[in-house]
This record gives sequence, structure tokens and C-alpha cells, in this order.
Amino acid sequence: MKVLHLVDCLTSCSVWHTLEQALASTSNSCIMQLHGSLQDLRQGDDSVTQFLQKAKTLFDELVAAGRSISLTDFNLYVFRGLRGEFKDLVTSLVTRADPLPYADLLSHLLTHEFIHKSFHFSMGSAAIHTPLLPTSNIPPSALLSHCKPSAQFGCNRGRSYGS
Repeated sequence: MKVLHLVDCLTSCSVWHTLEQALASTSNSCIMQLHGSLQDLRQGDDSVTQFLQKAKTLFDELVAAGRSISLTDFNLYVFRGLRGEFKDLVTSLVTRADPLPYADLLSHLLTHEFIHKSFHFSMGSAAIHTPLLPTSNIPPSALLSHCKPSAQFGCNRGRSYGS
């Protein structure tokens, strides 16, 4: 904590001026720190909800300090901090004419996170994957017709045993 030298102040006006200067410099350094934290914020292993809550907290602290940032800048800070798996979504969101409000941004990112997790879960759990979204009524055999048969299905083709 900073020690203020108010002993030399002879009037209440000079005391007020000294306090104002001391608190303003602390406030400015705090604002710079908040801006820096928002610029450096990265999702890492956080969920979308955790990451956006951290970003929103920094945004709200800047607003409380009297230094709000635009919604466009907020969105850009968030986009910069997201993991690479959000690259395609970010590309489409950046091209929008208007910046996304927080609730809409959260909704888009949560949907993408859900689809991405579902896709990766199904990739690890089965050889043939059910599409996440409706597709045409193509039978599974038609989807696999271009694949080479595996060794177990290719063996002894055309041979009969016994009878």
C-alpha cells in the first residue's frame, strides 16, 4: 500500500488534490493491468463457460473502473483466446456486421463445444459414426463400398469348405 504524505498539506484542497493524484495513479495502473489481462486471456483447458466468465469478469471490472471497452473489442479478445478448434466458428462470427452480445456469443460457443466434444467422443468409441445432424437416407453399406475390405473379410473368398 502506498503511504501518502499529507503532513505538508496546509489546506483541505491540497489534501484532496494529493489524495486524488495518488488514487488516480493506482486506478490507472489497475486499468492497464485489467486491459493486459483481457488481452492475454487464453482458454487453455477451461470450458467455454469458464473462459467466458473470466473474460466477462475482466470486462465488468473495466466498466466499474469507468473504462468500458466496446462489444467488438470484447469479442475480438475472446476470439483471440479461444483454442484452435474454434477457428472455423470464429471466422464466420468475425464476418458479422454487428458484434455479438455476451449471451449470443456464449450460445454459439457452447453449441460448438458440444458438437466438437460429441464428435470426438464418437470418433473414439465406434468405427462407424452416426452423423450429428440429419443426412440423406444413404444405407451404411453404400458409405463403406469405397473402403478396401479388411484382411478378415478378404480371406478365403470364393472357396467352399466341406460339402
